[in-house]
Amino acid sequence: MLKQNWRIISLLERVGDNVIIILAFLSAYYGRTSLLFWNDLLRLGLPFAGEELLPINDYVVVLLSGLIGYSVVLNLMGAYGSMRLTSVWRLLNISCVSSGFVFIVLAATLFLLKFPISRSFIGLFVLLAGCGLTLQRFAVLKFLRYWRRQGRNFRNVIVCGVGVQALRLAREIISRPELGIHIRCFALLDTRVGSAELIQTLRQELSHNLQVGRVLLGTEEVCKALEDYAIDEVIFTDIVPVMTEVEELILACAEQGVRTTIAADIFSIGLVKSGISYFGGMPLIHFQTPPGDSWKLFLKRLLDILVSGVSLIVLAPLFVFLALGVKTSKGPVFFTQTRMGLNGRLFDMYKFRSMVVGSEHTLRDLKAKNEMRGPVFKMRDDPRVTSFGRFLRRFSLDELPQLWNVFVGDMSLVGPRPPIPGEVSLYDRRSRRRLSMRPGLTCTWQVSGRNDIADFDSWVKLDLDYIDNWSLTGDVLLLARTVPAVLLGTGAR
Repeated sequence: MLKQNWRIISLLERVGDNVIIILAFLSAYYGRTSLLFWNDLLRLGLPFAGEELLPINDYVVVLLSGLIGYSVVLNLMGAYGSMRLTSVWRLLNISCVSSGFVFIVLAATLFLLKFPISRSFIGLFVLLAGCGLTLQRFAVLKFLRYWRRQGRNFRNVIVCGVGVQALRLAREIISRPELGIHIRCFALLDTRVGSAELIQTLRQELSHNLQVGRVLLGTEEVCKALEDYAIDEVIFTDIVPVMTEVEELILACAEQGVRTTIAADIFSIGLVKSGISYFGGMPLIHFQTPPGDSWKLFLKRLLDILVSGVSLIVLAPLFVFLALGVKTSKGPVFFTQTRMGLNGRLFDMYKFRSMVVGSEHTLRDLKAKNEMRGPVFKMRDDPRVTSFGRFLRRFSLDELPQLWNVFVGDMSLVGPRPPIPGEVSLYDRRSRRRLSMRPGLTCTWQVSGRNDIADFDSWVKLDLDYIDNWSLTGDVLLLARTVPAVLLGTGAR
């Protein structure tokens, strides 16, 4: 019954999403053309007012692209899964990310294909669609939680286990009645521990919130409870000492059609997160540090391809000018160097040459003048830099060819800077986690004083903080902060 209810809700949400997108399209078109203020700006001829809209038939491609784009992104983000454990912030994140992605795809596609469609219309369209999707999901979430508080659509569960995980799970369930989860009883699978001890522990921790009734002892009592109570799910926690009993109960639950769940953070290792996948029907538990294999990384990669591809086209004339400047000194236009990327993959990184030819061979003579503490070489007045190279470095223009590295997948727009393999050989184990994220053109270091940071440990701390708290929104903000930092040459050498 619970699954049937959610299938109906999911279907209604899909229909509602399409209706909202169509209404947002119509509102953006007719609203934009009818706003008196907008028309006044058009009559004044102000450059930011935008252009007159074409007939609505010419905009059908935007509607179709929007319907397909939102459908794909919303499915990737799990927007049509169960909302029982969803937060309001996640709903907002789903709408914002999907709208931002659709806007970028539409704007880039129309730019490349030279479609004469108003970009301000596209912006208004995705803004209205994003707001509509957020409001719809918020209303559905509030209704479902109100419904569950009234005792409807709830799940009866047995928590098998005692310890940190069981207590943490119980506290979370008790503090969120809107989830509609009722703990019917706890079960102690390891009967070597007395039930009196378990009851005392649970009552000490949750005495004001949870009425601990009968505590089931052993697998036989759990199997009997499956027959006597209307149990929807059995949750196993603290399973390491009782693997045999867990296997037996999972089989018993499967035979009766009762869902089972195992707390995946088996070892409680703190920063390390766990997840589940399947290989040939075999369930696998993964332990990894952030950001892991989040679906958001897929959107990050698509954003990298779109932005770097468009930038390479738009900046082509600038590339020619800079190439001529580089040729004022003897040597090739581009400098190629082996760098280390994601999880230690080697790749060739490209830069506009800013040093004299053979500069790498003279590095050993300058090691004593290194101004960076740690396995990285930085020198303020490096004698190997050419006069035009100083200009390039001042505004980070020498890094522009790395847009090609971003386009082909060696790098990302945002991420820790790619190190030289020789430097990585000097890393301690903690510092190597910088390699767990695809390296980038810019990162927190770039907007935090760049070369004014003279301590490698501080640099690593900034990178690890970026990795641990990574988000698409954070990437966009870092890109926005990078522009003024580069234009002003903040912290550059």
